[in-house]
Amino acid sequence: MGVFPQGRSKSSDISAHEVYGDEFFKETTKYNPHSPYSASKAGSDHFVRAFHDTYGMPTIVTNCSNNYGPCQFPEKLIPLFINNIRHRKPLPVYGKGENVRDWLYVVDHARAIDVIFHKGKVADTYNIGGFNEWKNIDIIHVIIKTVDRLLGNPEGHSEELITYVMDRMGHDLRYAIDSTKLKNELGWEPTLQFEEGIEKTVQWYLDNQEWMDNITSGAYDSYYEDMYKNR
Repeated sequence: MGVFPQGRSKSSDISAHEVYGDEFFKETTKYNPHSPYSASKAGSDHFVRAFHDTYGMPTIVTNCSNNYGPCQFPEKLIPLFINNIRHRKPLPVYGKGENVRDWLYVVDHARAIDVIFHKGKVADTYNIGGFNEWKNIDIIHVIIKTVDRLLGNPEGHSEELITYVMDRMGHDLRYAIDSTKLKNELGWEPTLQFEEGIEKTVQWYLDNQEWMDNITSGAYDSYYEDMYKNR
């Protein structure tokens, strides 16, 4: 393989915040993955950078925080809990729910990728965060309150569904992403705060219950059973 042809389009690697480990991090923070998943993401980032260094491939790496919004597969926390509240099923909370995550509405993430792809510097790295750090247990209370209200349930109706389960192995306590560089250099910032974004998200899933029911049938049931059985 020779030098990458000039004039070819950029390649944008969409990676995750987990590669930095359990701390507040910037683009200059040393990688410190704590699980096989995060190690695989870190490895892919290094491959992308190596292709630029070796072959001149025009690449950019982005590391994003937790995404949420419409059409997310219901293994993820927010759609999982919306669906379980609908069906009066337990809401499995890892540990004591003290894990902290930054949340980014999916449309804001797409906007950031578009800005970075067209205006970002080749061979650079950009963190994409929502400036929305929440403890998991606090998010769960917001989801419960929102779903119950939109379903016409009494306030606090679904709080009894909260079920604490054993934490996952290699589960970092906090992912704190700093996307100040993206804001200052390229002018991007999120348009939705979490309370507004979660309202739109919950409403979408309640308006598309047939989609959710189709997704959560069959193989999903087996996955769910394996994931939360005996915790």
